[in-house]
Amino acid sequence: MRKVCRYMVEGLCCLFLVACGGQQKTASVTDDKKTLAFTLPEVPVMLQSPEDRLNFVVQHYWDHFDFTDTAYLHVPDVTEQALVDYIDLLGHVPSSLSDTCLIRTMHQASQEGKMLGYFAQTFRRYLFDPNSPLRNENLYEPVGRFLVASSLTDEATRSRAWHDLKLIGMNRVGSVAADFVYTLPSGEQKRMHEICSPYTLLLFYNPDCHGCTETLAAMKNSAVLNNPSVMKRLKILAFYPDEEHEVWERYRNEIPDGWINSYDKELTVLTEECYDLKAMPTLYLLDKDKKVLLKDAAVRDIEDYFENKSL
Repeated sequence: MRKVCRYMVEGLCCLFLVACGGQQKTASVTDDKKTLAFTLPEVPVMLQSPEDRLNFVVQHYWDHFDFTDTAYLHVPDVTEQALVDYIDLLGHVPSSLSDTCLIRTMHQASQEGKMLGYFAQTFRRYLFDPNSPLRNENLYEPVGRFLVASSLTDEATRSRAWHDLKLIGMNRVGSVAADFVYTLPSGEQKRMHEICSPYTLLLFYNPDCHGCTETLAAMKNSAVLNNPSVMKRLKILAFYPDEEHEVWERYRNEIPDGWINSYDKELTVLTEECYDLKAMPTLYLLDKDKKVLLKDAAVRDIEDYFENKSL
């Protein structure tokens, strides 16, 4: 089940500050020696458009932050909250800018070894952990690239980042999804790429997980996915990739008759790690050529796609 992280996003507040201007502190904490605070950059008055102001704040976000002061590592109300707001802002700028800013931020954090480790760990937790509501592989990728290339990264962090990048590179939007063999209740085996349909929705699931139960219910009750005009052009492949075959047998009647109900007899998907299945359920929407349209999507994302698509 995908859980909500400790800190909820306060990025809308930051966006308001970007639009209205002014230098604002997100938080401050006083210890025995000094007050630790995070201060946003002051936007020049000549920048009037929200886009220009946002871009300026993103580029100068850390101007007043002392990356060499490890006291900040112990005040999450300041440092972690600043990182959360930064992540939210990055999601509103072009990827070319966010990539540049993230790499620059990691270079700045590299001034102090503990700070580098903290930024690496926090970015990974919020941007790559499947349970994070801020998960964004596109934002995490430049962080991972930096960690793999940096001589200051310890071996464990570098190895983890390398593996993360491998998962990010799998089945990207626009690429052809990896093919695999699925087994039907009859024992017949077929290949996913042989499914002939304008759209294919892959549902990787484990019926024992609460999140999978919720997703199955949402899909069954979805007015969009059950719309006749969508159903005639969409094949849904429910695929159980784990080894407890008796679990799949026990719950296989929960899968609607119109879906393809299957499991991985040889456990190929897991052993060959051809899909990123860190969390269940995982949904991929494919086109007729099995190119990925949506990766690790929510049911709402898939509904939005078809609602906005002329079928």
